[in-house]
Amino acid sequence: MDLPINWPAAAGAFLGLFAMMNPIGNTGIFVGMVEGLPASLQRRAALKSCLAVWVILVGSIFGGVAILKGFGISMGAFQAAGGIIVLGIGLKMLHGTENRANASSTGASDSGVKSEAAEAAEEADVDSRLVVPLAMPILAGPGSITTVVMVATDHSGMDGRIGTAIGTTALVLCLLACFLASSWIARFLNERTQGIILRFMGLILVAIAVGMVFDGVATAFGLSPTLSG
Repeated sequence: MDLPINWPAAAGAFLGLFAMMNPIGNTGIFVGMVEGLPASLQRRAALKSCLAVWVILVGSIFGGVAILKGFGISMGAFQAAGGIIVLGIGLKMLHGTENRANASSTGASDSGVKSEAAEAAEEADVDSRLVVPLAMPILAGPGSITTVVMVATDHSGMDGRIGTAIGTTALVLCLLACFLASSWIARFLNERTQGIILRFMGLILVAIAVGMVFDGVATAFGLSPTLSG
């Protein structure tokens, strides 16, 4: 039996998460965290962080609505609140104040020579930061979780959730590709380039957020949420 797939939901999840998670720009954060580690450990770190992001987001797609119902939160209220969160993130990005890529790790040794114990300690430190804060909240934070839950809700039914999960999986694979190619991408991620990417993604997020707030208010008042298309 063929699985029902809602391709508009897949496209909506991919595009929304691409703007929210900014795979290319956030590669700079990954580079800062794994700098100095052997290539094999960098690849393992990329796989681990992306797997954590995927688990968080796909879990939110299939369990997010049930959690909201358990807390008695209406979808209109959640959509409007999520829109406000995304709007805040987008505005910070537009003003260039949400670029965590510049806050890279400073684990390199001045002497350029590390003992095995120092390398093991650095690896453990990087490993602990792959899930928190890299996977969550930097990548799979409130804005990303809100995005996938709202896409799955807008395209109700199992086909909508499957489509949202497919779009999310495609984005995580794109993120993984960026992380695996981080040494090459890092050559082009100077401060000016990061600033351009950051502000462009911020503008996209602001537009998405305004639509989410309008739709949430419309849903709360029983109107037809058509303002965001």
